[in-house]
Amino acid sequence: MRKILLVDNDITFIWGLKKYLQRRGYAVETAATLAEAREMIKQEAPLLICSDLCLPDGSGLELLAEVRTCNKDTPFIIASCYEKDDYEQEALQHGVTICMDKIKSALLKDKLVEYAYKELSEEQPPTFHKLLYLHTDNSKAEVLRAAMLQKGFNLILVNSLREAKHRLLEDKEIELILCDLSLPDGTALELFHDIRRISEKFKVNNPPIKLLPFFILTASTDLATEYQYRHEGVSDYITAPVNIPELIRRILFFVE
Repeated sequence: MRKILLVDNDITFIWGLKKYLQRRGYAVETAATLAEAREMIKQEAPLLICSDLCLPDGSGLELLAEVRTCNKDTPFIIASCYEKDDYEQEALQHGVTICMDKIKSALLKDKLVEYAYKELSEEQPPTFHKLLYLHTDNSKAEVLRAAMLQKGFNLILVNSLREAKHRLLEDKEIELILCDLSLPDGTALELFHDIRRISEKFKVNNPPIKLLPFFILTASTDLATEYQYRHEGVSDYITAPVNIPELIRRILFFVE
């Protein structure tokens, strides 16, 4: 399997990214300098490259320019703490795939998984949909995430209402919300109404999060609860065990 190449001399940051990607089944190489990165690229063409802007022996833009002289297609992400206005135009001229804020590590992780998945897909990669999934069982959530990823759906896993609200305000690519009935800090119904109030308060219109499809995904089979949530206006109510093809069919009805 071709490897993701991470180029950064921040040991703590690069370790976190590497472990995140490895847990999702991706092979990862790391380099702390331009020289190390060049040597690794010479040995084997990477699946994709993510590089810091400033490195001990040069710039990520130098590496980008070198890669683009012989490879126009490998995804190349620049992740930096600097303001994008300071370097993005030059990076685009050199052929960068995307420039990202290094501080927003959750968004960077999502984008790395998205590009890695597309590069490894042997067939024409499907449209990649990003969904927010609020869950209470980490192991089951990871199993569902892995199954959905193979079908072109990236489930962003969170386990609290607080984290969900933060991600919704930060990430403009989320297309749909999947939510268990009860979370440690509240219920799905609270979130359902809260995101509509948040949308009005912060004028979030890209996309308007109050219009995001909202699915309940739960092990509960209580009909009274289902009736209550459908009456409140949730988009769908799905009970376990989850049938993946049926779940995808219902999701696509709202996101395509």
